[in-house]
Amino acid sequence: MNKRGQGGLVAAFIGILVAVIVGVGVAIPVIQDTINNASLTGTTGTIVNMLPLMLALVLFVAIAALVVLRK
Repeated sequence: MNKRGQGGLVAAFIGILVAVIVGVGVAIPVIQDTINNASLTGTTGTIVNMLPLMLALVLFVAIAALVVLRK
C-alpha cells in the first residue's frame, strides 16, 4: 500500500480544516464586528459591508484549489 498518498491526503485535510476554522471562526466575525463599529454609510458602507462575503469567497476558492490541485 502506498503510504505516501495517504500522508498527502491527511495533510490536505488538515490544511482545509485550519483554513475553515481560521476563516469562518475568527476572521469573518472580527471583520464584521469592526465594520459594525465603524458606522459607515453610503457607498463606502456598502462596499465595506461586502468584505466578509469576499473573504468567504476567497476562502471557498482556496479550499477548492487545495482539493483539486493536491497531488
